[in-house]
Amino acid sequence: MKESEKLKAQLVIVTGLIVLYFIFKSQYVYFLFAAAGIGIISLAVPAAGNLIVKLWYKLAEILGTINGKILLSFVFFLILLPVALIARLGKKNMLALKREAKDSVFVERNHKYTAKDMEHVW
Repeated sequence: MKESEKLKAQLVIVTGLIVLYFIFKSQYVYFLFAAAGIGIISLAVPAAGNLIVKLWYKLAEILGTINGKILLSFVFFLILLPVALIARLGKKNMLALKREAKDSVFVERNHKYTAKDMEHVW
């Protein structure tokens, strides 16, 4: 990782903690102390700042794993699966993916186009 990227990550951490301090209306002054501590340590001891950045990216990796596996599983089982089951109970072969007992899968559509059809094509 480049040095400029490490400095950007340190700045993002400090800025994020300051924003959290202002969001919670100075109820948690620990955010401000943590921001000052991380900023001073990162400037005074670059090796410690690099360690903070590595820990930050490790935390991001863990949160990405949680987001990717657990949250998307909840979305699948709570939203997509019930919608699919309800659709399956309803109309059969909605996408015409199953081949029917016809010679061709071509669907003839007899539609006369009007000026209104060309207004919102997409």
